[in-house]
Amino acid sequence: MNLKTVKLLLTFFFLWITTQFGIDIENLLAYIFVLSLGVLHGSNDLKLIGNFSGEKKYTFRTKLSIYVFVVLFSFCFFLIFPSLGLILFIIFSGYHFGEQHLAEKIKSIHWSKYILYLVYGLMVFFLIFHTHSDEVIIIIKDITTINLSTAVFIYPLFIAFGILLIYYIFYSKNRQSLIVLIEEVAYVILFYILFSNSTLLWSFAIYFIVWHALPSLNDQIINIYGQTNLPNVVKYLRVSFLYWGLSVIGICLLSYYTADNTALFNLLFVALLASITFPHAIVIFKMQR
Repeated sequence: MNLKTVKLLLTFFFLWITTQFGIDIENLLAYIFVLSLGVLHGSNDLKLIGNFSGEKKYTFRTKLSIYVFVVLFSFCFFLIFPSLGLILFIIFSGYHFGEQHLAEKIKSIHWSKYILYLVYGLMVFFLIFHTHSDEVIIIIKDITTINLSTAVFIYPLFIAFGILLIYYIFYSKNRQSLIVLIEEVAYVILFYILFSNSTLLWSFAIYFIVWHALPSLNDQIINIYGQTNLPNVVKYLRVSFLYWGLSVIGICLLSYYTADNTALFNLLFVALLASITFPHAIVIFKMQR
């Protein structure tokens, strides 16, 4: 069974879950998936860096120090400049999501593909924002103190979707390209149905885990060990365990000590996600190149 089939089956299975269980179960499952596979997929960056030819001259301690510095700097930057930090987080994450989804489908070496990666990822984000606009507005206000309207999310969503359609229509030069276009439009429709029937957290978790983390884990294991099989998966888990464990403990402690202050939790949780995402997105960008 190929990865595309696995992603579709899991998506429909999780969509079925949304019709069978309540909000509390959905959010609990979302936390479990994000803290397991979600955090795990970014836990092996130092191993990936070790595979880059230009980085082999640096010692492990040097690479670890730089990586930790970037994480801490990003976290502090987000807390000091939350509005700018949130914008950068959405841009970096959007590009990161788009790169993972489209890198194997777009073989062009033209620089425009990087813009397409960003546009696709932003479309996914704004699709989630639009289908849960009331909740997202509250979270953004907690983080930045800025009060947005629901219209803020719909226009970027249509613009991003339009750009993707124009790209595929103008560059679809054969039957295979047309099939890819139809496939991508079908995915967007599927995501809309999924997000519209799920909680905000569950919507994000399903896309993040099924359509991003799983393919990313597969790519990373191939990049490090040559192929995806059980022994190599075990090796990956063994190397990732310490970073993954510390990250999960940190998120759990954050949740425990801010349980009575939702606004503070939203700020610190998104800041933590951003501080982890920034260096990870850079590492994966270098891996894809």
